[in-house]
Amino acid sequence: MLIRFVVENFLSFGDELEFNMLAGNFRNHKHHIYENKLKLLRSAAIYGSNGAGKSNFVKSVEFFQNLVETGSVDQSINNNKFKLDVDKQSKPIYFEIELIIDSKAYRYGIELDKSIVLSEWLVKSGVNKKDIVIFEREFDNEAIPKISFHKKYQKTSKQKLLIELLKENLLKKNELLLAKNETLGIDVISKVKEKILNDIVIIHPESKFNSLVAHFSLSDTFKNFSNSLLKTFDTGIEELSIENFTLNSYFGEDDEEMIKEIQNSLENEGDGLIMHHNGDDIYCLKEREGVFVKKIMTSHIDDQGSMTNFDIQNESDGTKRLLDFLPAIKGVLNNEFTFIIDEIDNSLHPTLLKSLISKIMKEEKTSGQLIFTTHESNLLDLDIFRQDEIWFIEKDKKGSSIMYSLSDYKPRYDLNIQKGYLKGRFGAIPFLADLEKLNWKNYDSQETRLQQADT
Repeated sequence: MLIRFVVENFLSFGDELEFNMLAGNFRNHKHHIYENKLKLLRSAAIYGSNGAGKSNFVKSVEFFQNLVETGSVDQSINNNKFKLDVDKQSKPIYFEIELIIDSKAYRYGIELDKSIVLSEWLVKSGVNKKDIVIFEREFDNEAIPKISFHKKYQKTSKQKLLIELLKENLLKKNELLLAKNETLGIDVISKVKEKILNDIVIIHPESKFNSLVAHFSLSDTFKNFSNSLLKTFDTGIEELSIENFTLNSYFGEDDEEMIKEIQNSLENEGDGLIMHHNGDDIYCLKEREGVFVKKIMTSHIDDQGSMTNFDIQNESDGTKRLLDFLPAIKGVLNNEFTFIIDEIDNSLHPTLLKSLISKIMKEEKTSGQLIFTTHESNLLDLDIFRQDEIWFIEKDKKGSSIMYSLSDYKPRYDLNIQKGYLKGRFGAIPFLADLEKLNWKNYDSQETRLQQADT
């Protein structure tokens, strides 16, 4: 579970920026808080105008994840530095994340310049006690980097030798020490890496959940959950179902090569095969009777009261977007994952979006976190969110993105947050031009004169 994420000198974030999920001392929506040694929030809505840095925040988390996944910086990353301050070009990019793992808090961070990892650290946060440094690593252009581990991990001669090997040649200056988790055999390092990679899920506006048909085919629990949820929204869909096709009936005679490839793949690997074909998301699976193609269909009730099946491609963009969110919704309810959704309002009708978010936030028992960026002011409602669950992002005078929570303003519980936001009370308001001053007619006249001159 995410506690905080810190970024500096990356994309539009010139100065150090901290986003956190720490709960404040507000009385409303107490069920939105997970209590352990820390009080953490289950959600955060991030508002800001176009170009303020909302998507850059999501990109910074994803970039950090990718670094952890690849385990090295293969080429200079300096082009990602904040470009509006010349002094920043000689300073490193900084990332730090703090997470809850097995009821304990850990901080992992890195500083990068060009393709060099200047420093790296993993710390067990003391919360109310002293921090415990698990490892630290520094590189200052000397031949041998400085690497230190907690004494707990230097008890045996083998452990000490491994650390010396890391210093001498096992750890390259462009590699992350975290990536040596298997070599080190230190459980907590592996857990931190796994948590960063697997328990933080990023969904972009163009992201599509291609495994939906496989989930439906293999999990009755997921199928029942999805159908139960969809019935509560005004989409017109009565239920989702799986339709089975034989390979030949689905692909036809012109796709003999593809049929052979699918058969060979299933023969060699054995698992089902997820594919995208002619606009359909399909799942090819080998069963006793042969190989079948499974495809999700939507069912509506016609004017005679009978069920009629439709292709998902015939549904609205908003409905298809809602279907893509189903795993995230189930994940927030049942798993300790952190879902970060960029532009959650993309293709979703405001009423449907508000209904969806309200339903999630009213749920008394959840396990995960939902963080999203949005323009939809309809969600700025203290009946849905706590004050500390609403964040704003905007550019300062230097062009650097800054973030702050609504809780910084200490608003009253009965305040109309939506109205205050649109009036600019909390900043981060979309740019609203005076259209009358844009002189559209003058531009039209100029274009007409140029066209006449050309002829």
